Amino acid sequence: MALRTATKLEDFRDLALLVWRESRGESFDGQLAVAHSVMNRVARPSWWGSDLRAVIWKKWQYSSLTDPNDPQLHLQPKLPDPSWLSALGAVHDVLYGGADNPIPGADSYYDISMDKAGKPPNWIASARFVKQVGRLKFYDVDHDHEAAALVAAGRDFDQELREFLSGSVGTGPNT
Repeated sequence: MALRTATKLEDFRDLALLVWRESRGESFDGQLAVAHSVMNRVARPSWWGSDLRAVIWKKWQYSSLTDPNDPQLHLQPKLPDPSWLSALGAVHDVLYGGADNPIPGADSYYDISMDKAGKPPNWIASARFVKQVGRLKFYDVDHDHEAAALVAAGRDFDQELREFLSGSVGTGPNT
């Protein structure tokens, strides 16, 4: 799937720029996680886009690329910056090297500095927490990971999602 998704040099460059801006200073695993979260969106087309570039450049999804008030908006990496080389390596490994996904199903994340400021994003209320990697908390917003697991277990995902969103988890016949 990844090889068909990144068909242009621009795809690779844009994903590397996103990873560099969003997770510069994180561990290599943190950079892999950011790249995988983008690829998780590409694998599950939705309002955020249906191909790599559409997902990357969707307004307000990655502030370092689209928010006019983000201080990183105009930062450009320079060689031999080790964090740029690491971002390039992470993107290569995700797109072509088959790097394991440390955050299965996660399609969204935020920096824990938002917690410290008392302003975690509203969207986490209905999302499934997947894992924290460094200073980034990863979530499954579209619940696709749960859907696959429930279908494999012979359970009704749509019904369980409705129960989850209504706050009545654990009261249905399938619990």
